[in-house]
Amino acid sequence: MASKEDPLRDMQKCSINLKVEEDKKETVAQREREDSIDIRCTEFPDFSEEFRQIIKTGWLEKTPPKVGKYQRRWVQLDSEYLRYFQYIKEVYSRGMVSLESVNKVASVEDKQFELHCQSRIFQFRAKSTQERNDWVGCIEKILSDRKNSLEPRNLFFKNGSVNICFEGNLEMSPRTKVYTIISRDKLFLFRSHEEYFQGVGITDIDMRMANVRDGEKKRSFTLTTPYRAFSFVANSVSEKQKWCELLNECVSRSLSCDGVCESIWRVPSNRFCADCSSSMPEWASINLCVLLCEKCAGLHRSLGQNVSKVRSLKLDERVWTDDLIRVFLLLGNGKANQFWGANIPPSESLRANANSEQRLKHITAKYKNGKYRKYHILFGQQEALNRALCSAVQLADLLDTLSLLNCGADIKCNTGIPEFPSPLSLAKHSGQMVQVELLMQNLNSESFTPVVKDVSIRSHSGYLFKTGSSARPITDHKTKADFSQRWCCLGDGMFSYFKNEQSLNKCGGMKTSEIICLSVNSPGKHGYEHTFELYSEEGKVYLFGTDDGSIAKNWIRAIAMAVLPPALFDVCGTCDRLGRLRCTEGSHGIGWFCLSGFKLHALLEDNVQTIDLRKLVTLTLSDSSDSLVMVWRGGPLHLLADRRPHFVGWQTYIQQKSGAGDQLLSQQQLTDLGVPVTIDRCLDHITRYGLLLPGIYRKSGIHSHVTKLLERFQNDARSVTWCESEYSVEDVANTLKRFLREVKDGVLNGQENSNSWLRAAGLENRSEKINTYKILLSNLPDVNRETLRVLIHHLVCVQHLCDENQMTVRNLGIVFGPTLFQTDGTDVTPSQVMDELIQNYCSIFNVSESDLQRQLNMTSVILNKHKSQRSLSRTPSSTICAVYLEKKEEGADVLVQVAADMTVFKLVSVVLELKGIQQANEEFWSCYEILEKEGMERTLHYQERVLPLYFSLSCHCHLLIKRNQYIISIMRYLENKVNLSKSGPLRVCEVKSESSRNFHLRHCELSGNTFRLHKELQGSQCEREYPAKELKLYHGCRRKLHPPTPWGLMLIHDKQQWYLCCENEDELTEWTATFYSIQYNGDIWPSW
Repeated sequence: MASKEDPLRDMQKCSINLKVEEDKKETVAQREREDSIDIRCTEFPDFSEEFRQIIKTGWLEKTPPKVGKYQRRWVQLDSEYLRYFQYIKEVYSRGMVSLESVNKVASVEDKQFELHCQSRIFQFRAKSTQERNDWVGCIEKILSDRKNSLEPRNLFFKNGSVNICFEGNLEMSPRTKVYTIISRDKLFLFRSHEEYFQGVGITDIDMRMANVRDGEKKRSFTLTTPYRAFSFVANSVSEKQKWCELLNECVSRSLSCDGVCESIWRVPSNRFCADCSSSMPEWASINLCVLLCEKCAGLHRSLGQNVSKVRSLKLDERVWTDDLIRVFLLLGNGKANQFWGANIPPSESLRANANSEQRLKHITAKYKNGKYRKYHILFGQQEALNRALCSAVQLADLLDTLSLLNCGADIKCNTGIPEFPSPLSLAKHSGQMVQVELLMQNLNSESFTPVVKDVSIRSHSGYLFKTGSSARPITDHKTKADFSQRWCCLGDGMFSYFKNEQSLNKCGGMKTSEIICLSVNSPGKHGYEHTFELYSEEGKVYLFGTDDGSIAKNWIRAIAMAVLPPALFDVCGTCDRLGRLRCTEGSHGIGWFCLSGFKLHALLEDNVQTIDLRKLVTLTLSDSSDSLVMVWRGGPLHLLADRRPHFVGWQTYIQQKSGAGDQLLSQQQLTDLGVPVTIDRCLDHITRYGLLLPGIYRKSGIHSHVTKLLERFQNDARSVTWCESEYSVEDVANTLKRFLREVKDGVLNGQENSNSWLRAAGLENRSEKINTYKILLSNLPDVNRETLRVLIHHLVCVQHLCDENQMTVRNLGIVFGPTLFQTDGTDVTPSQVMDELIQNYCSIFNVSESDLQRQLNMTSVILNKHKSQRSLSRTPSSTICAVYLEKKEEGADVLVQVAADMTVFKLVSVVLELKGIQQANEEFWSCYEILEKEGMERTLHYQERVLPLYFSLSCHCHLLIKRNQYIISIMRYLENKVNLSKSGPLRVCEVKSESSRNFHLRHCELSGNTFRLHKELQGSQCEREYPAKELKLYHGCRRKLHPPTPWGLMLIHDKQQWYLCCENEDELTEWTATFYSIQYNGDIWPSW
């Protein structure tokens, strides 16, 4: 084994010796007086890429906690913390003081100043009196702003913004305990729990650029960032697993919560095109690692996929895995151009207004010919380049790897290590997953053929117990007597089993490439406690078992390594079921899948997608059970049966993991926000139709209706829809209450946690009580916490209208206290808790009071405006509609009472008036019908009636008001048109199903009142003909169809759909203008 690891050790030493070491003048004894842990960086960031908004920086001298000499520290001040570092380039501070804990800042003698905190005084000394006064002035300004705030204070997190996912003690080397908190997208380290409450910490770690992996010991794990690796040891194995799970969730959440664009644009250099410097680029070359504007992206694509793989940040959602986003956060345009554009003379630089010819010339020279690149010092020395690449992929320097790959290093070179023969396998072994992503993006597409396996599969052997093979799924219980002991071996692409360890004759076996599925059974299903099944290409099922859980786990991992493509194995972790299936969206019709809990990891083409089965939009099984269709936010997924027994098991597992109505909240079918679908649908219906209903939530619905509706939700919440006449508002309200009362363990996560809330209600000190509620809220599971927040927000809106619906805070507490705590109502404490949650909603749930009040005021304005026309109950002639402003997100919805005769023009005016928005010159706002699943939108005509359209919307559609970017271009195009018509070739796809992807060139003609499709050129036979005024026209790029261009039109006539692709934006505008003018007889916009 030593011989295998020596080359690895030598490579690492070689690379580390090339790094520049910082000045280490300070002695160990000096450091130990102040710092209990050593968190010096091994890598440093660019100065140009700031991680936080800094108000002031500079060198100061600081006194240690104990008496001693002043220590020179680099100090940073932002609006939340004062941090001090040992070096300028350090990312992780030696200490951080929350300004929320600072009572005052005071100037003292000899150029010194002091920070007076709750339990400690920090003393600093500047170079001059003027510099000292500057520091004091900056800190005083922040403190005065804080004191003007009415928000409740927390001594560490600004304005009480506590959102703790997990907290506890961990051990850091060498044998140092730290108190650790996961909050939002950061990990905070403290010397003790007491220092956290005092507002003093060590440092914070940004999880956006981190990854988590197991350590060498059972209780250890490593958190790796671009600048250093943090090693932690938990108190137990189960606690370690909990930390790793929550940290990985934090990484995923921090990368996806703001969308791909917002995440990648977070690095300043990524906000400008790498070639022409146009702002906010929305395209990227994922192998060259540069962000591009639309014009440059088009010319990159013309170079071919072998040179530049161009993908959209917005349209190609499946491509942007967490690791690929990290590549662009850590590398991005700033560093990438240090290589690609290191030698661009000013006369040859590309400007934003350059024409296509100039762009193509520059881009070809820069990337294809390498004219401006910074050549590696080893350029031309093939063996040396290969060795350097093998060293680089084990470290975090992506720029070095990018330079080596594009200066001649062989990405498939042999490392000389039998177990890790390629740079890719070496990077995986080293835990450098971002390096893995960079290497994968630079491999040829042929390298991703699913059935091709890395020959370096670790062998595995040992005794297992086996039953006879079967040609159908094993559903009956197998006792231990049904099993026979066999010596099993895995290696050299074979899985074989023998009668005993000494036997030379195989009893049976199969190639690992013939294993199409591995399924892990629940413990105790058969005579042996731990069992798993292997399914072969021949259609046979093999059952293996053991009573030792660790033996079973090691076999499952070894088989998974042998069967799965490396890209999928690296992310799957502990799995319930894995293998390959026929899949329409997969490469060559095959997809690789790994099911782990509620997460389905899918390798379809080049990238692994992770699907939360609880958040599926729809899940459909065909009547003949020969296919299964899942629709999630990334599009549809079609799984096809092939008459082998493994497919039935996949169907069963996916159905079970997609959420069940009789389970805990976290195991229910969920919305994208993580709220049970049942609660979301009920609240949406009540908000639309019941806010003004007197006694809502106190009136009883019809018992049979409530029971029937609840059963429908429990069977399949996603499929539940109903018309207004089918169930009354009271029926829906009682269904919601009954669900909350009966759901397993309730919203508050069990009786023990419920009792903690009830005990907190007995605290006399209000501030202490609110803080306790906030801690209890932060300790809830994510689904429970989000559900409680959504529910209380709804009740705040209900009580705001109590003059109309008579549901005061007290009445709501009486109704929902026993419901939420699942009690009989004899104890009034649950009602008290509900009262306090509603009254202190902003403080407990960290919501801006101004934002909430603005939303409540809008509701009041609507009611006052229509008071004379409104009855106490909702009438068919009007309703309260939810309309979104600019984009659909939390807090962007506007509630508007819509009368039967309200037009789109009036709706837009009302919403803009409510939001206080005045239209500027040449600024036009329109209302759009948004098809969420298809990613398409239809501009509503200004005279169209709102109410009939609103009632016709499905649950996956909504109304959106935003600026109309095209109306000026449309009107100017039509100004000089006399004979209005349009014709020309377009790429057309008839959309018969989600799998339709065949685009054909058709001659399209729009003239008179008719739209015609010709099979080939103009004058050829007319294939289809439609009245133009009967067509519905939608815009957008329907990604699921894989359109050849992003400029798309979708025409709908009855049940027929046609998707048309234009070559550019101008052509799209011309077709749209012609359609609108014919459909509306030239009356496109009021008073143009």
